[in-house]
Amino acid sequence: MSRAGLALCCALLAGCAALRPRSTGPLVPAEPPPLADDLDPASLRAAIERTRPVWARAGDAATAAAADRLLAILDATADPRARRDAVARAFRVVRVRDPLLLTAYYEPELSARFARDETFRYPLHARPPDLVDVEPRTLDEACTCRRLSGRVEGGRLEPYPSRADIEGGALAGRGLELAWVADPLDRFVLHVQGSGRLRLDDGTIVPVRYAGSNGRPYRSVARALLARGLLAPEHTALPDVRRALVALPPGEQAALLATNERYTFFRLAEGGAVGSLGVELTPGRSIASDPRLIPPGALAYLETPGAHRFVLSQDTGVAIVGAHADLFLGAGPEAEERAGAMHQRGALYLLLPR
Repeated sequence: MSRAGLALCCALLAGCAALRPRSTGPLVPAEPPPLADDLDPASLRAAIERTRPVWARAGDAATAAAADRLLAILDATADPRARRDAVARAFRVVRVRDPLLLTAYYEPELSARFARDETFRYPLHARPPDLVDVEPRTLDEACTCRRLSGRVEGGRLEPYPSRADIEGGALAGRGLELAWVADPLDRFVLHVQGSGRLRLDDGTIVPVRYAGSNGRPYRSVARALLARGLLAPEHTALPDVRRALVALPPGEQAALLATNERYTFFRLAEGGAVGSLGVELTPGRSIASDPRLIPPGALAYLETPGAHRFVLSQDTGVAIVGAHADLFLGAGPEAEERAGAMHQRGALYLLLPR
């Protein structure tokens, strides 16, 4: 980060203390529920093994040992009530106090080309070299401000161009185009999901991963559609949003998409989807959560009408705030359909080392 960026961050932190919310006890001690698990044990082991390097880098031997204790308990008994009693003895169990909202996300798969043509004319952009990220907590660990992004101009951190600006050509001529897709709505969904897969004309699949954003506010397009009377309050899932947007003329569709000013940048990659912890996500086991509430890498148990399982907090998301968990479901059309229908209330329990 430049000195100008650091100076600006310090100025921002001076006002940050006034914005910090008072502690309201978002986590409360709890007895665990009967610990049934509706997924295969191998997926939980995979999620834990993928997280071990994170715990090791953080010097968090306690959580690594706790994960081993959890696996031993699960191996020793299949009875949900016996598991509950064993977990209550082995862990300090707390629950997110407020009712949990469970949604889901996935990796979209888009047809793409590496060369622009008349059909494939909507670019995916690489991260611009002048994009600066500022992490306030590096200067004040108590600060609850989220990461800021922008560019330094005249010694000040200024907002990066918005979605409308970029789609209007603000980044044209800089050689940042990674690939081209045929549908602006598919591209928008990829921006919101944060990663995905590109399917080339020869059938090759190329993963694309999140490389940053312009730092502009995230605003729900579903809310914009509701405000305009284009969506019914009881039908706000992704398939409903898609249908509403597809029915609009191109100009009106673009204007609605532009109400979400946040724009995502990507990088070409290999392997499966990777979360904010830097480890590969495990479908059905990885959740995105608010790191101000749920410690990154935490062991947890999810209880909703459609999900009773152990999970790990391995990702974050700009729209994931407070008592909200986003469950990763994998890639492709089936995952999209399941993710679009996921909107449940329930509870999230954390299994903390004693």
